[in-house]
Amino acid sequence: MRFDELVLVRLVRPDDWAPLPADEELQVQDAHLAAVADLHALGLLLAAGPADGADERVRGFAVMRCGAEEAQEAWARDPGVLAGRFVAECTAWLVPAGMVAAGPGAPPRSVDEAGA
Repeated sequence: MRFDELVLVRLVRPDDWAPLPADEELQVQDAHLAAVADLHALGLLLAAGPADGADERVRGFAVMRCGAEEAQEAWARDPGVLAGRFVAECTAWLVPAGMVAAGPGAPPRSVDEAGA
């Protein structure tokens, strides 16, 4: 059987997280969303979105179509990671070839576009 290598990314608040001023938080979030959209446009990102659960530390998830090292390097450049808003925990995931396929959707490039 052939497998596709994907990477599951969990975006988690670091232990030393502290809120930013509202205007700075908005700038960081806009830059983060633009970076996520860029990863999608490059064909590296299959899906991404915010977490919806009881654990407030977990901020979001992503599925990447690349190796774990490339995913870790890409997320290390994310404005949200650089600003200390979250850390990216990347885990390689092997799935039967062709089992996971991209759909027609695309991530928002800004907070305004996301409707938040």
